[in-house]
Amino acid sequence: MKHDLLLGVLFALLMVPILIGMLRAQRRNFTGLDVSNTTGSHDGAFTRSAEVAIAPYLLLTFGTDAAKQVKLNTAATRPIGTACDEAAAGKPVGVIPIANGTPKIVIASKAIAAGVRVYGTAGGKVTDAVVAGAYLVGESLTAAGADGDEMEVLPLSPVVNP
Repeated sequence: MKHDLLLGVLFALLMVPILIGMLRAQRRNFTGLDVSNTTGSHDGAFTRSAEVAIAPYLLLTFGTDAAKQVKLNTAATRPIGTACDEAAAGKPVGVIPIANGTPKIVIASKAIAAGVRVYGTAGGKVTDAVVAGAYLVGESLTAAGADGDEMEVLPLSPVVNP
């Protein structure tokens, strides 16, 4: 009897780290992002709280509290990344850094050809219109037929257009 109890306690102690790991895995979304926003646990992306409602692939910039929030990028703000998925205001959203060099899916603000430079514009979208003060985001790898279309961009480190 004592032997069974001792084995049961030992088994429980051995299982605790495994169960904790499983619970942490359940807190992650499809991109593997830790929604607790733990420093250093990015796996190619990081998590912030959405200051406003955010749709997938829109460009994001720092929110009012830069350490905790993101909001939609505008023509006059420097984009830091693209949204992994949809998030309501106040909810966690995964952010894929714009400057990590891998192609990104973004949302066009109008029809845009492949092979042109694209800039951040209102609502977190991109445009090929060169506007003073807008940030260069990258070069389009695919075309977009209209406002709201997804397109693939080879990102460049965002630089403001003089």
